[in-house]
Amino acid sequence: MERLAKENINTPSEYERIYFERQEKGIDEFDLKRWELLIKYYKYGKFVDLGCLDSLAAVMAYQKTKDEVWGIDFAKDSIEDMKKRHPGVLWHVGNVYDTKFPSDFFQYVVAGELIEHLEYPEKFLKEAFRILKKKGILALSTPLNEKLGEVDAERHLWSFTIEDIKNLISPYGKVKISLLKSRYFPYKYHHRNIIVYCKKI
Repeated sequence: MERLAKENINTPSEYERIYFERQEKGIDEFDLKRWELLIKYYKYGKFVDLGCLDSLAAVMAYQKTKDEVWGIDFAKDSIEDMKKRHPGVLWHVGNVYDTKFPSDFFQYVVAGELIEHLEYPEKFLKEAFRILKKKGILALSTPLNEKLGEVDAERHLWSFTIEDIKNLISPYGKVKISLLKSRYFPYKYHHRNIIVYCKKI
C-alpha cells in the first residue's frame, strides 16, 4: 500500500459538508452499482455498514430482509439526516476503530470506500473482523492502484493494489476479489474499484 495525501483532513465537519453537497446532486449510478455488489452475498442476519455517510447499502440490505441493519459514521448531522430519510435502518454515530459492538455480533459487515480514508487500515480491519461472526462476510471496496490526484486526492490517504488487499485481509479468512469498472473511467470519482469479499474463518 502506498501513502497518497500526507495530511489527514478526514474530519466529521469535512464529511458533513460532503454529505449535504451530495444530497443536492442525487444518486450516482456508479455508487449504486457498487452498493449492489457490496450487499451481493447478504442473505439474512445482523448487518452493518461501517463509515456509511450517504451510502444506501444499509437501506438496500434492510429492504431485502427487514433484519437488524445498522449504518455507522462519525458525521453526526449526516447520521441524523439519514435517520429521517431512511427509517428502519439503525443509524448510529460511532468510531470505526472502536465500534462498541460485542464480538461476533454481525453476519455481514460492509466497508465501502472507507479504508483509503483511514490513518490505520490494519487497526480498522481488526475491529471489523472482531465484530463479524465466524463464517460471516466482510464486503469492502476501494479504488484500485489509485495515483495522487486521480480520485479524491485531498482525502484519500492510501492506494491499494489487489496484492495489498489480499495481504491485509487473507489472514482473516477466504478472500474473493473482483473489479468494478466504470464507463466513465478515468474521470474523477469513477475509478476502477476493487470489490472484496472475505468469509471469516
